[in-house]
Amino acid sequence: MKSHLVTHENASWRQRARDFARTHLADVELDGHEPPLSVYQAAFEAGLCTALLPEDVGGGGVGLLDLAGAAEEVAYGDVGVATSIFVVTLGTGPLILFGTEEQRQKWLPRLTRRLGFCSFAWTEPEGSSNLFGRPASTVARPVDGGYELSGTKTTITNAPVASFFTVFARIEGQNGLTAFLVPKEARGVTTSAPYRKHGQRASFTGELVLDGTPVTATDMIGRPGQGIQVAMRSFARSRAGIGALAVGVSRRARDLAIEHGHARIASDGKPLISQQDFRFRIAQMEAEIEAARALTLRALWEVENGRDGVRLSSCVKLLCGDMAVRITDTATEMLGAKGYLEGGIIEKLRRDAKALQIYEGPPAIQKMLIAEQATRHSRIGQP
Repeated sequence: MKSHLVTHENASWRQRARDFARTHLADVELDGHEPPLSVYQAAFEAGLCTALLPEDVGGGGVGLLDLAGAAEEVAYGDVGVATSIFVVTLGTGPLILFGTEEQRQKWLPRLTRRLGFCSFAWTEPEGSSNLFGRPASTVARPVDGGYELSGTKTTITNAPVASFFTVFARIEGQNGLTAFLVPKEARGVTTSAPYRKHGQRASFTGELVLDGTPVTATDMIGRPGQGIQVAMRSFARSRAGIGALAVGVSRRARDLAIEHGHARIASDGKPLISQQDFRFRIAQMEAEIEAARALTLRALWEVENGRDGVRLSSCVKLLCGDMAVRITDTATEMLGAKGYLEGGIIEKLRRDAKALQIYEGPPAIQKMLIAEQATRHSRIGQP
């Protein structure tokens, strides 16, 4: 059984991603409102976009654990680019976990033959987390041979450029959710232009509208009403990986603070880096980054080995998202006016990090999921 410690393959993919980031993300304007397709093409050619997909459909066949270092390095360069690249973990999760072999062979090559994107169409204008308790407004109406989908999904990563969507809808007359595969070219599918966002502007986020969109019965993932289970297991894979993105952006903020500390001279004539308070802040960042990386690798190992994925992935999402916001905020303060002025790197990192707390469930949702298992009497005495 593979350890959750660093492996040769992990190190190899980390180096590949670091080379990509240095070549294509350094000194590139990634804070505009038009995500750079040329950057994603380069990521595709480097194998990063397809690494997690099975080899028999043209992917790299790399496991979540072995790609953690790569995700961290891309996020060090730009966490928005990392989000759009590695959301394939979530977008294809239903297919990987619950799809048939025929479905995987039909849909996944869309992402490996040429640069392609996919989307996990979950959130609706009325909310996302409350889909566990309220009827979905996206409805699948049974027709001969399949269904017609109607509804709106909003704030969907990669929606403006996705070649297909995993759509969660309520079958008319039934409760619960069901997952369907929908190609972008299907009748009645429209997507918005990328949203203008506070941060992660290099990532594509938009709206998906379905208006009587036909899907065949063979394009249903799993069973009718199994959508919650499909979603939760897919979220577990993806949320654990968000820890790697949080570590990457936090490392970048820490490094900027260190550079500033060496360059800036304090009133006593010594560089800031020699001041105890400045050094202690760096030390706190270092400890949190190392702890976050260790927790992320542990959670990814558990997910890959079919163990306690939901609890640990939510622990990662909760702690690592908070860490990224805290470290980028602290680094902004440490850089003073240089950190606060618009157009600076640290100001961008601070905005980019905030999304890590929000997408795939805000802190309150992660606490609910953790508490569901952590408060059981059977947890007493367990590691």
